[in-house]
Amino acid sequence: MGASRGLGDALSSGFPRKGDIVWLVSRSEPRSLQRRDGVEREWIEADLSSNVSAEIIAKKIGQAPVDLFIYNAGIWEKNPFDKTSTDEIRSIVETNLTSLLLSVHHLLGNLRASARGRVILIGSTCGLENEGTPGVAYTATKFAMRGVTHSLRELLRADKIPVTCISPGSMATDVPFEEGAATALERYNGQRIPVQDVVALIRCIAELSVATCVKEIVLPALLDTDV
Repeated sequence: MGASRGLGDALSSGFPRKGDIVWLVSRSEPRSLQRRDGVEREWIEADLSSNVSAEIIAKKIGQAPVDLFIYNAGIWEKNPFDKTSTDEIRSIVETNLTSLLLSVHHLLGNLRASARGRVILIGSTCGLENEGTPGVAYTATKFAMRGVTHSLRELLRADKIPVTCISPGSMATDVPFEEGAATALERYNGQRIPVQDVVALIRCIAELSVATCVKEIVLPALLDTDV
């Protein structure tokens, strides 16, 4: 979810393999729909800040088993917290947290129907203790996402569905996946994580056996000094 831009676009472009069926959730049409790589991509047009988005997603997927649920959506304050409107704060919470809870709630049956269901939530180093980010609403939702990860893992332990939270630091999300990691490293002088690295990490986690649970991964850029 959150498949049209940045890391979401990289995941929808570079993660699936030939023969996979992928549901991409976003407000705008994902560029990856134009790829001809043997992957069946289905776009679910939904605004994750809306309280009906989870129902739209669940209706589109139906009873199909879901092997991997990735929640990647994340928006943040455009201005200092005391200058942020009430509507913007609500939208941040709805998109980053409420929609996550409702989407997982609606798709639990689909995950349980899979022989190797897995959940991966994309957090942020902003959600870590004492990270120092001044953004309040965004930081609060990413901190809460870690709580969702741990509590959801306990709920799904008996179903052998691992739940992981990945908290990346500075990423070169403006460099499209197809331009390659070298382009991202050159553009940012090695100071931001290429999206290819995150895609590779998620692929590694997704290919582990159901006996293995990766609880949480903190993934700052090497030169990040705020974590």
